[in-house]
Amino acid sequence: MNRLIKVISLIAVMLLLPETEVAAQPVWVPGTPAVDSTGPLSITLNYGLDMVDDKKWPATVYIIVYNYENFSNVSSAFVRFMTRITGYNGIVETAVLNVGKSDQGKILQTVLKLTDPDKVHTIYIVAADSDRRLQANPVRLTARTLPCPPANAGSGGDECDRDFALSAVPALGNGQWSIVSGPGTAVFVPNNRTPNATVRVSQFGTYVFRWTERNGGCISSDEITVNFYQPPVANAGRGGDECDLDFNLSAVIFSSAETKGTWSMTAGTGTAVFVPDAGSPSTTVTVSEYGTKTFTWTVTRGTCTASSDVIVNFNRPPVANAGTGGNNCGLEFYFNAVPSSGTGTWTRVSGPGSARFFPDNHDPSARVTVSAYGSYVFRWTEVNGNCSSSSDITVGFFEQVSANAGSGGDECDLDFVLNAVPGTGRGTWSRVSGPGNASFSPDEHRPDARVTVSRPGEYDFAWTEVNNNCTSTDIIRVVFHEPPAVDAGEDVTICSGESVRLRASGSGTFSWTPANLLSNPAIADPVATPSVTTVFTVTLTDQWGCRNSDRVTVDVRERATADAGPDQELDFIFETELQANPPGSNESGMWTVVSGTASFSDPSSNETHVSDLSLGDNVIVWSISNSACEPASDTVVIRINELILPSLITPDMDGNNDYFVIKGLESLGKVTLRIFNRWGACVFTSHEYANDWDGKDDKGNPLPQDTYYYVFKSEFTDAIKGFVVIRY
Repeated sequence: MNRLIKVISLIAVMLLLPETEVAAQPVWVPGTPAVDSTGPLSITLNYGLDMVDDKKWPATVYIIVYNYENFSNVSSAFVRFMTRITGYNGIVETAVLNVGKSDQGKILQTVLKLTDPDKVHTIYIVAADSDRRLQANPVRLTARTLPCPPANAGSGGDECDRDFALSAVPALGNGQWSIVSGPGTAVFVPNNRTPNATVRVSQFGTYVFRWTERNGGCISSDEITVNFYQPPVANAGRGGDECDLDFNLSAVIFSSAETKGTWSMTAGTGTAVFVPDAGSPSTTVTVSEYGTKTFTWTVTRGTCTASSDVIVNFNRPPVANAGTGGNNCGLEFYFNAVPSSGTGTWTRVSGPGSARFFPDNHDPSARVTVSAYGSYVFRWTEVNGNCSSSSDITVGFFEQVSANAGSGGDECDLDFVLNAVPGTGRGTWSRVSGPGNASFSPDEHRPDARVTVSRPGEYDFAWTEVNNNCTSTDIIRVVFHEPPAVDAGEDVTICSGESVRLRASGSGTFSWTPANLLSNPAIADPVATPSVTTVFTVTLTDQWGCRNSDRVTVDVRERATADAGPDQELDFIFETELQANPPGSNESGMWTVVSGTASFSDPSSNETHVSDLSLGDNVIVWSISNSACEPASDTVVIRINELILPSLITPDMDGNNDYFVIKGLESLGKVTLRIFNRWGACVFTSHEYANDWDGKDDKGNPLPQDTYYYVFKSEFTDAIKGFVVIRY
């Protein structure tokens, strides 16, 4: 009641205030006041002031806001008065704003805080100057606040433990997590007010969590579901070694209806097939290749997985083949086992004495030496992983003279004379090893047979003697060396009197011929000074005494001489024939122009036609080159004289000046000549003039002595005009 009385009193006082002076009122900046934007619980307002009188700053802006659409006709004084009261008759927000002179003309902004979302609000705004003089009327604005935004709890998911990182997206302000459902309890770390808190549950299972936000009149919630799965445990069992391509896998099964397992090959070459299928804990895997493989047993529960590996070595089972035994003369025997896979080992199974193996008992072609004559059994055992196989042979050692294959050596070609020492039995040569084939001449039974191989390299030859069904073998090594590689270098051309350095390549000792033309015939790069074309041969000898040769030609060329022929003088003729001395062997010639002009029908021919010559001197050079010596050259000058027409004829037929003769006429093509008398009359015309006018007119009558005017025109020149005198 007291508050109401106070309000009524203030209104009465307000109504008694004097009228404002219009001239002193502040004015709004164009476009203001106006609502800029709204939120669920706020309205953003733009405003700005200008002042008629600059002395009236600072100004004051008064604002009241109703939480409904108010159509009342309120005064400026009422608005200023009600800014002191909040909550009266639906007023939910007031504001008193100061505007300084520095803000004159600017658009300012203020945010009005409200309590009701999605509702129409009425705003009254009025301004006063520094003398508290108000604008005549307040400005009325309306705006609807936005609805409350929905809460966003983020996304749920599946978890393979009992912790889950929540991810709420705040929309209104402060929020709070809570558990809606689930088999156990939940703890939020660091607290349930953190949007991205980590929730920890006490039991595995499916939980629903709620994120609730509150801000004034806005309340919103959102829920997510999280599945907390107990992580499975995988145990692939044991691997091992296998002597074929099949292996029985045996994963350990845990009693859980949610758990499913799958086998896969995760390391190793080839492919794998699981029978009956890859989902059986106890399955048989068949691989396509031998080798070490890794198999992985992967179990799942929900979205959770666990894996365990086993390693299985699939070893190729060896097939031992000890070769053939037999009777042997002496205490030594060469085995000839055929290796398959794994590591092989020779052992003595039985016999009257002991046995030693060289180079060791793992060599399939090892040499065995026994301590006593008699019959022995030897075993060749191959082991690959845990797989093994054995094969036995029997060898009888008899006391007789051992085979002696003589000595081997180094050979610089593909044949070698063997030198076995014959014993009491029948001997035979054979190739034990080597990169090519071998043939024996005249046959393989001669101790001194000549062996010829198909390819160079290291060869072992066995001399085997047989006597009384016993054999004895001795082996020698012969190395057939390829001829050493030698290159005498590229052929060269030099000029007579010059020297050149030869450049051979290869590894060994060099020897050049002919030596008398070289600075040092025993080096790879001697200096050669031949006076004529010479072929030099280099011979290379390597460390085994093997030789090979190559040749290089030094072409010695004499210096060329050039003769371009005699000079020529032509009367208004612009072409002629050139005749120079011809190039010699290994030489070439070329015509070039030094001064003037010229076109050659064949510039490389010593005899050629030249045309397009210029008046005056044309200097032409004939050059001869042999690509080794400096070119030789000679010059020919062709002078072309100007066209000369006669100025006097004496046609008395005494043999002197009887005709109008033009030198060089034959080079001018078709020529027209016209003769005019002193009165301008044409007295003679020839359209194909041939130096045959003898002072007569067109009718053959002799013209009198006088001076005549001529016009001379050829198809290659402009018209030429002049005077000619006829005198008898």
